[in-house]
Amino acid sequence: MLDQLRLLVKLQTLDKTLFDLSQDKETIPGRLADLNRAEETLKASLDQNQAQLDEVLASRKTLDEAGDSIRSRLRKTENRLMGAKTTREYQAANAEIDDNKDMLKDNEDQLLEVMERQEGLEKVVAELSEKFGQVSGASKEEREALEKRYHDTEAEINRLEAKRNQIVGQVEASLLREYDFIRQRREGIALSPVSQGTCSICHMGIPPQQYNELQRMDKIMHCPSCRRLIYWADAEEFADIK
Repeated sequence: MLDQLRLLVKLQTLDKTLFDLSQDKETIPGRLADLNRAEETLKASLDQNQAQLDEVLASRKTLDEAGDSIRSRLRKTENRLMGAKTTREYQAANAEIDDNKDMLKDNEDQLLEVMERQEGLEKVVAELSEKFGQVSGASKEEREALEKRYHDTEAEINRLEAKRNQIVGQVEASLLREYDFIRQRREGIALSPVSQGTCSICHMGIPPQQYNELQRMDKIMHCPSCRRLIYWADAEEFADIK
């Protein structure tokens, strides 16, 4: 039975490492998704503000062209006014000048509003562009590190599982079934070392009589509290197992 206990200790050491590696590996896709979402959210905000800025710039161009057209008409009308030969021609040119001046004022008021919006949006776009560049750079570095860690972890899991299979083939079938049953329900820990009469996992004391029996190492025993398999950790027979 001592040989079986030694195999279980080796197996548990491997399984604890495999459990931790698997837990770590499972967190990586989620973190990658978080990085993608953060980038996508920032990019969407940048694109939205850039689209608004493009609309404002188009509006400003239209207003600038309209203003140039109004000023051109105004100059022509002022020339007509200077050359008016009759009262009627003078009054008509004067009325057209007033209309053009009103349109020009309205154009300039709209242009001022557009320029203010342009200034605000350009500031927002510049800030978002800078932030997006920083986030993208940092995300790229972290993504590469995460992907490397994922592949390295996967490779280590495969290596340890091959080693585990070698040990599993030496464990009695009924004992292995019990071990796996407990391990799957106890966060990967089916076997607990007992030192100085205390279970190292649940930290509950082992009854004196059971502890005495445990030290004989001639049978498989369970912790009366957490129901895990237990072994006497202070025995020299387990000192070389890591």
